[in-house]
Amino acid sequence: MATVAEALQIAVGFQRAGRLDEARGVYLRILEVDPRNAHALHLLGLIERRQGRREKALELIRAALGIAPDMADASCNLGSTLSELGQVDAAAAAHRRAILIDPGLEGAYSALAFLLGGRGGPRDWETAAVAFRRVLRLTPGRADAYHDLGIALRQNGAVEAAQASQRNALILQPDFADAQANLGNIRLELGDPSDALTCFRRGLLIRPGQGNTLYNQGNAQHAAGLADAAVDSYAGAARAGVALALTRLADVLTDLGREAEAEQVLRLALTRPGSDVPGAIDMLSALLVRQGRFDEARRFFADYRYPHAADPNTFRIECLTAVAESWLAAGEVDRAVEVLAGIHGHGSRFFTVKSIAGLQQVLARQGRRLERPANPDPAAPRICSSTLATHGRFAHNVLEYVLLRLYAEKFGYRLETPDWVGGYYFDLDDPRPSGGLKPMHFARRILNDLVTGRRDDPRPDVDILSPLFLFDHREEWRERVQSWLRPRPEWLPHVDPVMQALKARGNTVVALHIRRGDFVWFRYTITETAWYVDWLKALWPTLDRPVLYIATDDPATIADFAAFAPVSLTDVAQPWTGLEFLQDFHVLMNADVLGVSAQSGYSQLAALLNRNARLFVEPDAAARRIRPYSPWTAPSGTP
Repeated sequence: MATVAEALQIAVGFQRAGRLDEARGVYLRILEVDPRNAHALHLLGLIERRQGRREKALELIRAALGIAPDMADASCNLGSTLSELGQVDAAAAAHRRAILIDPGLEGAYSALAFLLGGRGGPRDWETAAVAFRRVLRLTPGRADAYHDLGIALRQNGAVEAAQASQRNALILQPDFADAQANLGNIRLELGDPSDALTCFRRGLLIRPGQGNTLYNQGNAQHAAGLADAAVDSYAGAARAGVALALTRLADVLTDLGREAEAEQVLRLALTRPGSDVPGAIDMLSALLVRQGRFDEARRFFADYRYPHAADPNTFRIECLTAVAESWLAAGEVDRAVEVLAGIHGHGSRFFTVKSIAGLQQVLARQGRRLERPANPDPAAPRICSSTLATHGRFAHNVLEYVLLRLYAEKFGYRLETPDWVGGYYFDLDDPRPSGGLKPMHFARRILNDLVTGRRDDPRPDVDILSPLFLFDHREEWRERVQSWLRPRPEWLPHVDPVMQALKARGNTVVALHIRRGDFVWFRYTITETAWYVDWLKALWPTLDRPVLYIATDDPATIADFAAFAPVSLTDVAQPWTGLEFLQDFHVLMNADVLGVSAQSGYSQLAALLNRNARLFVEPDAAARRIRPYSPWTAPSGTP
């Protein structure tokens, strides 16, 4: 009769040979004899997991660890099972526990890195890169690990290091198609579409017809001005199952003046699983509005339902935004406001249309409208950003604008912009887009390098596509930027009364921004109110008749500051319905002491524009405290 150890060896042999039912039978017999055999429990759990019974697998692996908590491989497999069940934080903790038990367990590092990369939070890519580097130290020469490290590095902003990592992968495995494609994306981001195209062609020679590579090749061709070739690549990608290529295809067709074909493609995208449905809604709405087909647009979007969603109201806000946009374009401002009244959303286009409708309504009631100029000389060097209002909301758009204008002014180009909230709110006079410019993808690094002098190869006559990001806040730019971004006089009756009411209450306005909302969902750093309370306890006695103003998307946090008699917008002024964020922003922009929220572009932008404050402070999340900072010498920290 076999011993337990011998039976384990037999079961493991069955398991490795794929004879899972036979292996299960042996493990169960072992557990009849030795119910606390941790190895049998763990390995039986792996069989359950492989056969899709993950909850049972979880139970068995946890039982094994309860008996033998220092089984590193069991902890690693626990993490993988938890990950498959969607319990990401618990999975990461299990993988980290495995690494603590056995720092040489390569599988735990790999699993942790993939888990964090898949989650994609703001700090996860950095940790994933560390884990992939550890994998390479333990198992040098792995092309796949260099490739995955390159992806993590690029996502974390280390583009040059990412490029080196992908090149290492290709040295080790020259026929690595994914590494060629990812190297191509990096070359495109670094401003070399020609070299990017070479990489994509090599990738397609290795793996012909690969959809994602065709999609990325289309991006490079579009950026290089090869619009007809881009049409072919995007169409090929769509045929290969990359539904995201449909909106890109429609974009190029529109640039080529083939709007009827673009419309067909967009309507197809609205029926395909995996497509960019919000983007297709926005683009089809813009096309119909541009052609004056307002009634048709309203009928279509009022009735549209995405056929692949369980919830029939999926994309309802996007559709209502399109309906409102058609009313706005037809000059029916009140109807546009009515459509979006009482609706709360986080989409960029929703924010733009709702806010512009509200601002236009104010002007309309005064018998006025904002007239935007045309470019008087579109043949002169110019740049545009047709996507300025399509990524992020108020602060993100404004910071994109700052980068674009710094670039335009440095090289003597005229900047054209679409309708966007900052263009309405601030006293700007940029002309509308004149059209006819080739797109510039992945431009944020290139533009930052150009405005800071790290490179000197400017590109005029391009449509610079979002997302963009201003990396540095240089003191030398302060006066210029603050001179650009001043509210139009028309809006002061709506925003000034808030500051006037605060000044009537005290001599020193202390304004804090506490952001929650989407920061919780997207795992950004959360500013703890306790940090600000502790800081205020020391500061408060030193101030001359201070009054505390809290700007927040989570009113429940205001009670945490009860000791300082805090006030918010509704305590001091009539809210500007739908545009309350501008009233809060005006206070932050004019406060005497300003505390920003961690990683929030909204309050950081207010700090950049604030000419009055004698003290700026920010959270130090690592130290769990509040510290002074200077907005115009600090690098950008917005997500």
